[in-house]
Amino acid sequence: MNQVIDAANKTFIAMKNPYGSVTRVFPQALEQFRDGNPHRYIGVKDKVQVPRTLIEKLQQKSNYILHTIDQASIGGRAIDVTMVNPLSGKPMTGSSSGTAVNVLLGINDLGIGTDGGGSVLAPAMSLNLFGFISPLIEQDYVQLFSSTSTDGIPFSVSLGFITREFPEMKEAIELILELPSSTCSAEPTVTRVDSSLDLYGPREPLIAYLKETLPLCDFFISEEGPVDLFGFGDSVLGHLGEATGESQRAAKKGFVRVVNMANATALVIPKRDFATAFVLICESTLPKIKAMLTYAETLALEQDPLVRSYFQKIQNYYSDGYGGK
Repeated sequence: MNQVIDAANKTFIAMKNPYGSVTRVFPQALEQFRDGNPHRYIGVKDKVQVPRTLIEKLQQKSNYILHTIDQASIGGRAIDVTMVNPLSGKPMTGSSSGTAVNVLLGINDLGIGTDGGGSVLAPAMSLNLFGFISPLIEQDYVQLFSSTSTDGIPFSVSLGFITREFPEMKEAIELILELPSSTCSAEPTVTRVDSSLDLYGPREPLIAYLKETLPLCDFFISEEGPVDLFGFGDSVLGHLGEATGESQRAAKKGFVRVVNMANATALVIPKRDFATAFVLICESTLPKIKAMLTYAETLALEQDPLVRSYFQKIQNYYSDGYGGK
């Protein structure tokens, strides 16, 4: 019974849609609970690049149910001027903005988005959530889509996941990618960012750096953020003069902007400080992803309890109102 009540509360919050993050909600998802088994909810970014086959695989392999279609920023923009970040009250990071917000609010347990130049990793970071992208997810399908970033760099999107907790992320990755059952017993080779690198500068040197460095290590670690707190990491605004360019740098988006453009795989592990994270990056090979995922477990924290209780509390969205007890 408690599972049904919890699921219904998630749907009630989705239908309230307090942050404009939901495009469509499927209340009939509750019907799945008739079997007496626990189920978890998926939210999907409202983009054609997310194939139905990915949702079907998650549903067949585990107890996931499609719950919402999620709002995204217009034109894949790196900030969503139509939605606020529920934590900071500033414009929400894009473009998988609604997908990240719906995970934070507890509407969904797993969010699925698309990432061209940080569109999954950065929104996850901006809400202290876990994020993961890899070009290996539905690889044949996503390669049908190509685009150009707002600063003129061609790319194909990667698909990715957003979760509140690390075990949920780990399970989703293992359900979709056929990772090796074990890793090499040797210590992984880990590289940290070169201090001389302009982490928040132009994308091209960062892409070149990843392509040069990743073959030499199991994975790479960068610490980035706070995302979009002291500036806006958005090239539409950022190219309009020196002041907006400085604002773009102050947004503290580093390698998260270029992982996909380097055809790499990445995992963001939130730190306790707002909108900051460890960014783990590796070549898109299954053994290296496995090693990175194993190491990430040592860094992962549980979601902040105050954030969890505030945003997932049904009474905050449906109060008794005037005259209530």
